[in-house]
Amino acid sequence: MRRGLVAVTFATLGVAAGASAAEEAAPVAGGAGSALCAPRRFEDRIGTLTARGEITLASGRLAKLAGIRMAVEPAALEPAAEWLRSFEGSAVEVGALAAEPDRWGRLSATLVVTSDAGPVDLGRGLVAAGFALVDAGEADRLCQPELLLREARARELRIGLWRGDRYMPITAAELETLRQRVGQFALVEGRIRSVGERRQRTYLNFGPDWKADFTITIPQRTWRSIRERGHSAEGLRGRRVRARGLVEEWGGPAMTIMAPEMLEILDEVIPRRR
Repeated sequence: MRRGLVAVTFATLGVAAGASAAEEAAPVAGGAGSALCAPRRFEDRIGTLTARGEITLASGRLAKLAGIRMAVEPAALEPAAEWLRSFEGSAVEVGALAAEPDRWGRLSATLVVTSDAGPVDLGRGLVAAGFALVDAGEADRLCQPELLLREARARELRIGLWRGDRYMPITAAELETLRQRVGQFALVEGRIRSVGERRQRTYLNFGPDWKADFTITIPQRTWRSIRERGHSAEGLRGRRVRARGLVEEWGGPAMTIMAPEMLEILDEVIPRRR
């Protein structure tokens, strides 16, 4: 498939859903304004694609598209890989979001290539087509929070990864399903029943028994960032949220949130009476 045609298709998907209920979900903190999200930009050229969806650049650097997670199943990964391979040899503007590569030697970056239809942001294109999920990974910010909206539109259209139920959100009450997903990336939705603030971390509990029910753990640094943006334990209690990350086993199923944007508020704020 020609790159120009693919780029047009991806751009169309970005607006096809129009305004919808999915747009009302908002991360608890915006990442774009952070000084940590000022990329170091340089020119390079697309080389080859690894089996895990990483991109080797002509300079020898290994790049991982920032803010997204590729599917691990071959049937889901191949369509994304095919599209990325169509850009091999293309000039690319790299926006490196980390000074140094991660433990696997990968540079977290945005990659923007010039196609027949104009500039194409590879990460945004993959998410808009439903070929990737939004995931800040080990970063403490999601520098492109607009990716969440693109993912929501793809999910509504049931395209790409969203054709089946494998990656659809799991409710916090589905404990057995969550236990089966331990060690895997998942989206979990539910209403926060209680909030426990401790010295080192804060716990968001989704059931009456925090030892058995689903729990979100937030390190102190991340919790401080959330509070600086106007949210509090009292304000989050009772709110319906969507969290994303690796499911862990910690008595009951659990998840650790490192970037504030990985916790989206799904319901509206109810004004308090004076």
